[in-house]
Amino acid sequence: MKQFSRSFRWVSLFFLVFALFAGAAFSAPSGVASGTASAAAKFVPPVDNPDLKAVFDAIQVDAGDINTQIRLLWRNNEAWYARWKMIEEAKKTIDCTYFIIDKDIFGVSFLGLLRKKALEGVKIRLMVDGRIYRQGYMKGMPEKMTDLSMTPNIEIKLFNPISGALLSALEDVRNIAACNHDKIIVVDSYTSITGGRNIGPDYFGGKGEGPIIYRDTDVVMRGAHAAGQMTKAFADEWGSLKTCFVKPELINFKDHTAELDLAYRVMSQYMQGGKLIDAKNAPISDELKPVLEQYNKDIVSFKDITSYAAYDMWHGERCRPVKIVDKYSRLGGMNDITPTLIKFVDAAKSEIVIQNPYVCLTAEAEAALTRASQRGVSIIFHTNSGASTDSLFPQAFLMNDWVKMLQEMPTCHLFVAPTPNERLHSKTFVFDRQLTVVGTYNMDALSEQVNSEVVATVWNKEFGVMTRLRIQDDMTKVIEYTIKMDRDGKAVPDVGPESHCSEETVKKMNFLRKLQWLRPVI
Repeated sequence: MKQFSRSFRWVSLFFLVFALFAGAAFSAPSGVASGTASAAAKFVPPVDNPDLKAVFDAIQVDAGDINTQIRLLWRNNEAWYARWKMIEEAKKTIDCTYFIIDKDIFGVSFLGLLRKKALEGVKIRLMVDGRIYRQGYMKGMPEKMTDLSMTPNIEIKLFNPISGALLSALEDVRNIAACNHDKIIVVDSYTSITGGRNIGPDYFGGKGEGPIIYRDTDVVMRGAHAAGQMTKAFADEWGSLKTCFVKPELINFKDHTAELDLAYRVMSQYMQGGKLIDAKNAPISDELKPVLEQYNKDIVSFKDITSYAAYDMWHGERCRPVKIVDKYSRLGGMNDITPTLIKFVDAAKSEIVIQNPYVCLTAEAEAALTRASQRGVSIIFHTNSGASTDSLFPQAFLMNDWVKMLQEMPTCHLFVAPTPNERLHSKTFVFDRQLTVVGTYNMDALSEQVNSEVVATVWNKEFGVMTRLRIQDDMTKVIEYTIKMDRDGKAVPDVGPESHCSEETVKKMNFLRKLQWLRPVI
């Protein structure tokens, strides 16, 4: 029911928008934006008959050495350690943007860590998406961020807050859905991180340590060039007219900064071997004691984050050629990710592996993958099913598409996660085991045409093979959807959603799949 309610909130929002703005333009998805001169990475078409290396080389970025020390963050605990360590070690600046900063101990301690660094003199810019700011994910966090904004050396912004987006919905209802879906941290203009993970327990807990634990992927990078490109991706959105500052309240009836400081202490101590702060004897106010008890109760479930003391973020990772590719939300106009991915698909010779939680192909993506299949390229999808997803809408639309996909792409294999224990949130592509893409980009119209996204592209066979093996590890428990031909020669399902999803889930998806007019914003 939780899966359906998340999707239903979005449906309610769009129905409300349509009711308020009857007659607002809602055209079919337009072509991919070609980019602007201010783009962080601009695609220039390579020579005829390109190979993957030619396409990678054609991605224009700022001058400099693109060789970057890079580490794939596959395990959830290491992804948390990497973020904590790079921020703890910051000396001058931290730029940070996230779609979600959860209300749990992870989100609150993350804010507490940022506050600690700000008090040490580090200049911090923090941005959160305005769509999610008042959602249940972040209940209570707006008040904490408002108080955090009082701390010297820290600035906080919201991207495209709903209050400022209503007027733009008159032009196109998709404008109100435009999110900053980037996940970026850049420290001291040298160390940076991006990938699928938001800040919250769902992304950093071990399997079985919470009701929702995602399989996700990030990359952490060390080098001035990649950090510079990530900073530009951040700064372009930070400087947008569609952002607003979070400002301190004129009259503050309750200061939450002590809670942030306490959450930092709880997380920092617990990560050093699982030690808790004694709530009864801690030198804190009586008002904070129940807060500490709740933090202890929250964190003790996460046994997998207690080995931070032994964590080495760089243990032999080599430098690889890395280029950052960016796109604005539809409020901007620059989109370099989609055409670059299409070029990668068109240049692939043997195999395309796509690990993505939401496969709701646009016409451009479907056409490119069909061309690849016609060339004999193996295409492997690893995605969610209706039984594993956190959002039924993409799975409902996949129900409309998957038989046709497998028929038109005979070299395609579609593997789905069968239960919530294998729930995916990773956005990773591997082309011919040589070129790897890791970032925030989903295989749907929302990422292609509406949201702001960012990805890291890596040209290195060793890195590609390693990433491909990690995806293969994730696929130890999957269901492959297959088709067969009926007596009339028509492709029909053999194994599909109805074969393993509950009757209730299938019923919901059969209803949602009829709402095709919502496809451009799902």
